[in-house]
Amino acid sequence: MALQVALLCVLAYLVGSIPCGYLLVRSARGLDVREFGSHNVGAINVFRVGGRWLGIATLLADAGKAFVVVTGASALGFAAWAVCLAAFAVMLGHSLSVWFLLAERRLSEGKSVACCLGVVTGLAVAGLWPWQVAVAPPALWLLGLLGPRLVLGHWERISPVTMTAIISVPVTAELSGVRGPCLLLAVAMAVLVLARHRNNIVRLLRGTEPRLGERHAAGPLTPASRSPEEAQQT
Repeated sequence: MALQVALLCVLAYLVGSIPCGYLLVRSARGLDVREFGSHNVGAINVFRVGGRWLGIATLLADAGKAFVVVTGASALGFAAWAVCLAAFAVMLGHSLSVWFLLAERRLSEGKSVACCLGVVTGLAVAGLWPWQVAVAPPALWLLGLLGPRLVLGHWERISPVTMTAIISVPVTAELSGVRGPCLLLAVAMAVLVLARHRNNIVRLLRGTEPRLGERHAAGPLTPASRSPEEAQQT
């Protein structure tokens, strides 16, 4: 059983490592999305670099790979703790892609937000936690995303909304009576996503975090033009 769980986690990590945003922007625009904006391969940066539809496609692809891993592991009869390990492995794979490490000796800059959406939805479908844990965080995110647009007529910075939504995952899980490995997973997911937003937090404090829809007009950033914090991440 231990060997099967280990193989499951390795497979989940490899699936999570597939850089969907990078592949979509490279094939559609001929660009390396990591050389623009926040340098990560997630849906928001793809939205800024490649446009709305590539951003949506990246969101669906990243959430989909996590959803398939979680529901697949559950369908194969793995225990809840094993499914939770696989869920965290797919998110870790997205954040620290082995494919980039092998090809370029550097890690990707994914934040695992879309993967988190796939995980929370997959766990609800698998019956491992109640649906409100899957519905509340995306609903909070959409409210924070669309509210300023509808009320003020413009997009706002998305990173504070995302961090608030991810914090709501363990909070909603706790309030819904989730216990054991699923609650530990909820906390671990929040910690991982918040840690991956550390550069966003720095930019928010500096007042340089772009609003959704704003593009970085300076074009691709070379290693020499990046900040020390960003250079260390690549």
